[in-house]
Amino acid sequence: MTARIFVRYRRPVPIETELLLTAQVDEARGRRLHVQAALVDGDEPLAECKAALLHVPLEHFLQTPEGRAAADRWQSRSDS
Repeated sequence: MTARIFVRYRRPVPIETELLLTAQVDEARGRRLHVQAALVDGDEPLAECKAALLHVPLEHFLQTPEGRAAADRWQSRSDS
């Protein structure tokens, strides 16, 4: 779950173009993860991101009707 996110947009993002998204975990402490990511088109940076994320167990989401419906959709796709 996103606790905080900062995005720096550097250039317009082209449509119908294959782009590369990279991400790395800088720090993991307890339930909190600090992550950096970048979206690039070849050597050209399009956006950069720093985020603080909280790990939330899957069971938390499965307790809601929306979470169960999403899990069922995911399961039906993997059974095909």
